[in-house]
Amino acid sequence: MKTESVHFVAARKVEVREIEVNDPKPHEVQVLCKAGGISAADVALFTETARRPYPFVGGHEGIGQVIRAGSDVKSVRPGEYVTCAAWQKLQNVDASRAHKIPGEPEDPALWLVEPVACVVNALHDADVQPGDRAIVLGAGFMGLTITQLLSRYPVYELIAADLKPQNLTLATQFGATETVNTSTKDGEARLKALAGESFDLVIETADAQQTLDLATQLVRRGGRLCIFSWHHAPRQVDVGTWHAKGLRVLNANPAMAGDSAQAANFERAVRCMWRGLIDLKPLVTHRHKFAEAQAALELAARKPDGYIKGALTF
Repeated sequence: MKTESVHFVAARKVEVREIEVNDPKPHEVQVLCKAGGISAADVALFTETARRPYPFVGGHEGIGQVIRAGSDVKSVRPGEYVTCAAWQKLQNVDASRAHKIPGEPEDPALWLVEPVACVVNALHDADVQPGDRAIVLGAGFMGLTITQLLSRYPVYELIAADLKPQNLTLATQFGATETVNTSTKDGEARLKALAGESFDLVIETADAQQTLDLATQLVRRGGRLCIFSWHHAPRQVDVGTWHAKGLRVLNANPAMAGDSAQAANFERAVRCMWRGLIDLKPLVTHRHKFAEAQAALELAARKPDGYIKGALTF
């Protein structure tokens, strides 16, 4: 059967290609993709900040409807909505990775479960405690998603820091007790003051050397430093300070969780979204037809004012 997918073919160049899709294997479901998120990892591959051998199909934050189920599949049925992966209209997915969405989503682009599962994984590993003082460095899509869920915990204080005022406004709406604009002199002064107070939990989401250094300064002795962002360039860290402070430094990569824990993260993410604990509507700011993937990625790489996250629709 023929279908279409978005292929990365060169630096800053993607194209829609027609490919063949086989019947699903006994352990697979065949999914008609409805939407897929444009992640920071996709943008890094587009700009060649990160690299893979060309050509390859992009995307990993998909949602779609099951069209066919393999003979051994009992967990989902045709007609149900599940998570999928690639920017590919019709795709076969191992049933263990096809996590079911309750009901039929009114807007599939708001059911990007994969990034929410990453947040669930990070907060689980961060061992959030009642009364914690927490700060999130970076209020982009992931930082704001973290803020939404972390605000549901009984933390004493939750600060969000970023250089975009509109993102900080959202952080306040999502439950941050204070925001700091890092692009202003007042913001710089506030960060210096906060470094003297120290936080139980610092979550770094900005993929920058400066933010990583700041995170090290802000976390208290014996505290938890969660490196959430994927740093695409070599960084220097003050291991001596990490040692002297006795920090618990967390690499919030879901791959460290193992297959069963990753599956649990997806299931918990679905529950959080269904309950309304996380709402992606204010965060998915741009939508594009999958045939417009080139323009969508160019926009995501520029991140103009008002841009938080884009999604491709199929």
